[in-house]
Amino acid sequence: MGIDGTMLGNIQRWANARPDRPALHTLAPDGSWSITTWRDYWQRVRSVGKGLVALGLEPGNSAAMVAKNRPEWVIVQHGITAARGIPCPIYTTNLADQVAYIVDHSESEVIFLDEHAQLEKVRDAQSRGKAQVKLIITFDDLGVAADDVMTLAELEAKGEAEVDDAALEAVLDGIGPEDVALRVYTSGTTGVPKGAELNNEGISAVMRETVDFYAHPLLDEQQRNVSYLPLCHAAEQIFTNFVSLEVASEIYFCPELEQLRDYLVKARPTFFLGVPRVWEKFEAALRARLGQASGLRKSLANWALGVEEAAILEGARTGREVGGFQRSLARKLVISKIQGALGLDALKFAISGAAPISESTLRFFASLGILIHEGYGMTETSGVATAQPYMEARFGTVGKVGNLVDAKIGEGQELLLRGPNMVRSYHKLPEKTAELWTEDGWMRTGDMASIDEDGFVKIIGRVKDLIITAGGKNVGPGEMENHLLGIIGVGQAVAIGDRRPYITALLVLDPDTLPNLLEAAGITESLTMDAAATDPRIRKYLEAEVEAQCNANVARYQQIKYFHVLPTPFSVEGGELTPTMKIKRNVVSEKYATEIEGLYQTGAAPAATRASA
Repeated sequence: MGIDGTMLGNIQRWANARPDRPALHTLAPDGSWSITTWRDYWQRVRSVGKGLVALGLEPGNSAAMVAKNRPEWVIVQHGITAARGIPCPIYTTNLADQVAYIVDHSESEVIFLDEHAQLEKVRDAQSRGKAQVKLIITFDDLGVAADDVMTLAELEAKGEAEVDDAALEAVLDGIGPEDVALRVYTSGTTGVPKGAELNNEGISAVMRETVDFYAHPLLDEQQRNVSYLPLCHAAEQIFTNFVSLEVASEIYFCPELEQLRDYLVKARPTFFLGVPRVWEKFEAALRARLGQASGLRKSLANWALGVEEAAILEGARTGREVGGFQRSLARKLVISKIQGALGLDALKFAISGAAPISESTLRFFASLGILIHEGYGMTETSGVATAQPYMEARFGTVGKVGNLVDAKIGEGQELLLRGPNMVRSYHKLPEKTAELWTEDGWMRTGDMASIDEDGFVKIIGRVKDLIITAGGKNVGPGEMENHLLGIIGVGQAVAIGDRRPYITALLVLDPDTLPNLLEAAGITESLTMDAAATDPRIRKYLEAEVEAQCNANVARYQQIKYFHVLPTPFSVEGGELTPTMKIKRNVVSEKYATEIEGLYQTGAAPAATRASA
């Protein structure tokens, strides 16, 4: 096979076709963009590969990585692959024991890292005999004098000095379709992390299929994308590597999630993946800003948003662009200004994935002229399984399977998939690998779903998250939670009720929309988050909204009977969220066990609020 059709092959292709064009961007200390061209990108990948060959990395051996998003991250990833090694990324938020587990399980003797904080984790693991790392390679010079530490620059120099081009070409020629190109360790929300092995064949299939499916927005002009989700995650790999390398997109690296808004304004991406929590945070900030308008400005904004939402939704329904004088005027006076302030005025293609997103959020962004396309995939599908057709998003679904994947509904409504992009195995976990597959060769997703007559897939919820009430009713929590997220002021929601007599919920207030919540509840004075969570006026408002937004739209046995209000948002640091901002239900259940038990006491605890009879 060699590297033709692989990620490495695409870097080489663009280095030859457009050597002086920008490929990677990062902000320099003076605020300017530091640019890596396609020629330099390929050269540095080769140098890293040579350096690892010089160090004696054998084909199939692993090299770990733990660092924030930056150009060196992908240069090292592909450099490891160029030496026929296997990159094993680690989340920067992982604790020392978690870092040690992945390093040990992957048998990585080399680890790349970027900061002292990550170096300390490795040293801690080494001191307790939990990590057999023999060499630490730092992206920058951290001022560490140790025999087992070298800088990336030193590695590249070693490679160029000791390994010639012909020797590296021989290694590259030996790359095969079944070679593992990336070992992605799951976040371990339900147990020990599993190392899903993504091979060249599967990744190449995803690259081709995604670009074929979205040929219009991805191929009609020069692309730009912002890389901000952890590159350990398959979702970010899709858009920073798989798709971007297929279409030669320029990548702007954002190292901190808190800086994303600034980076969007600077980069003005043409396509952008936002996990639901990111879209929801944008929505909260914009609603707060729009809520400050009054008089004529408020009327104009409401009119423009209404016109744009109607046009976007009609276009999605019919598959035809909706024009007209009113829409043109609305876009000129209001919509274009909001998009520009967000840095999304050049956006051609908006995507949401990794977790369900509420319909209220989708409708809000439609009113801003941004049609968000939901997709569905897992690490085990090399990131992609279904997608919504361009400008024909159908809310409440995650799109269709393309030519790449076959899908069907199995026992217990579980979605089953098969295709060349399915993961072949979990590293050193044969029992878990066997559990992943049915006897007739379909991969179990662990998600309950339905497929309509047009082929659109709707995800009902995780099989493991299924609530089975004491009365024997099966309830997927996602439907109720999405309704609850449509309530102004509610930033996160968790439905509870497994083996319980009725369904309850934890509602988490969103600090970004607190002013909107106060206004909706008829409160004129300012309140802190803690005060808002216990204020009877807000409780009365939430009670009415839970009834109207959720209970009126679900079956009686799905209705939320009581809820508890939390003032502090779930977070990665607090342990309730994964690094890609999915809720860890087991952690929430343990952390808020007292509050949850209060919802099931006779008459309900004082902290609970009756939502419906």
